[in-house]
Amino acid sequence: MQVIRKENVKYYAPVFFFLLMLIDGQLTQGARNLTDNVYFANAHFLLLAFLMAIPNLSKRYLVITAVVLGMICDSYYIGIIGIYTVALTATVMMMYRFQRVVHTNLLTAFFGMIIFVTTYELIAVGLQVIFHISTVAPLLFITKVLGPTLLFNMLIFVIFSYPLKRLFANE
Repeated sequence: MQVIRKENVKYYAPVFFFLLMLIDGQLTQGARNLTDNVYFANAHFLLLAFLMAIPNLSKRYLVITAVVLGMICDSYYIGIIGIYTVALTATVMMMYRFQRVVHTNLLTAFFGMIIFVTTYELIAVGLQVIFHISTVAPLLFITKVLGPTLLFNMLIFVIFSYPLKRLFANE
């Protein structure tokens, strides 16, 4: 049984995406506290939801949603509009390209999620370095941020991909 009717998903999706963005922030902070700020595993429920919504919502709709949510994320988390806006929008556009090229099932979506989380993190940190917002040692970024983030999001994918796929199902 589908939770939200297909024709109503476009009305509820932005609110759902926004709530997932807030959950991402809370889980990320919880993971940092759990590891005493040694590892920085970023949760990306929002990216997973976008990945599952791609086959059933229009590109224009999701890109606009990504821009708006990216701006909200930027204003709330770092106070500089553009970093997460660009990272989220570019990642969503890349998801559309991926979906057109590869037949998407849960296995390919799993590997796609790894690629998209990596891309999102690299774009975000790359822009921060380019604009001198932060300095990042590549080895520390890979071992303390990217590695734990990928492991955390693999776990999130395994647990939540099927329910999210059903939520945005085309049936």
